[in-house]
Amino acid sequence: MKQIIMVAGEASGDYLGANLIRALKERKLEFEVSGICGPAMIKEGATALHTIDSLNSIGFDGLFGRIRNILQIRKQLIRKLLQQKPDIYIGIDAPDFNIEVETRLRRVGIPTVQYVAPTIWAWRAYRIHKIKRAVSRILTIYPFESQLYEKASVPYTYIGHPLADEICQRNSADIRKKFGYSETDTVIAILPGSRVAEVNQLASVFVQTASNLAQTHQELKFITPIANDKIRAIFENIVEQIAPAISIQLVDRDSLDVMASSDVVLLASGTAALEAALSGKPVVVAYRVSIPTLLMLKLFQKVKHYCVLNHLGDVPVIPEFMQSNCTVDNLVREVSRLLNDAKYRDHIISKFDEFHLQLRRGANGKAADEIMRILEQ
Repeated sequence: MKQIIMVAGEASGDYLGANLIRALKERKLEFEVSGICGPAMIKEGATALHTIDSLNSIGFDGLFGRIRNILQIRKQLIRKLLQQKPDIYIGIDAPDFNIEVETRLRRVGIPTVQYVAPTIWAWRAYRIHKIKRAVSRILTIYPFESQLYEKASVPYTYIGHPLADEICQRNSADIRKKFGYSETDTVIAILPGSRVAEVNQLASVFVQTASNLAQTHQELKFITPIANDKIRAIFENIVEQIAPAISIQLVDRDSLDVMASSDVVLLASGTAALEAALSGKPVVVAYRVSIPTLLMLKLFQKVKHYCVLNHLGDVPVIPEFMQSNCTVDNLVREVSRLLNDAKYRDHIISKFDEFHLQLRRGANGKAADEIMRILEQ
């Protein structure tokens, strides 16, 4: 019976971990999984030493208030695993937590896999040296990462992006009916983020953008997926303060269907932008961060574009409205262009189709095959 440790830091990692467990089961491997898990991993049979709620403040916004607790969890986990000596450790994203654990375990001969490469292509490139010491193999999900790890002689496997295998362009008409829209309705999906810090930074400008659009496009419908009750309360309060007359349909979670039902998606830069692109929906990407985070980005960033969609092709595909450029006027102008300029909209969608093909590689199966290979060695 193989003993596998998986550590995920947030919901996206929980999703990846659950799919990996399922793929390993399909390969008839006899194993037990424990680690830091979310509900999806636990549903697949993983034993939670801690839940992802313990780590989901990783990142400069929200980290400092809980850093002592996070470091204590990591210290305890390392001590436990050095005694337990599992057959393999799989860190799923959350590199600020996982790379240190992987380094300590690899020193004593425990194989380590980092599933989802740290974003050294975007910032903090110096981490490549620590990654090289930490991992037996890194599983990359974007094709442009390969040359970085090959140049640094870090063992890697490009597996493609799991979302590209999961998400397909579905019948928008059927999904629209679910939310009460007709085929002729023009729908704008608004996604200000799933974290409190994101919503506090972006919801006001997004709601004001919707209000301004509604004045010139009276036929528009607006819909927003809400991650949890806390986010709902914040968002509803902002709508009440800024644009009480505007009607925005709020939906519990269900962000993929919300985007699939829309004509244009206004969203916070992040995984949601990729999800929208894979769904074949044109996006308007914006982001704002706190001053401490902005200073850190400026100190260590090495790219001009933050959104991963602008790194999948030879040239940037979509404009990004970051920090001081994240204004109501800019967002209104770009949403209006996507609504009114069919040639521009179709060009972007065709590029998104190319990205989908590029990323669809059977990621879950490839990840499981790599784990099996390492365990057999």
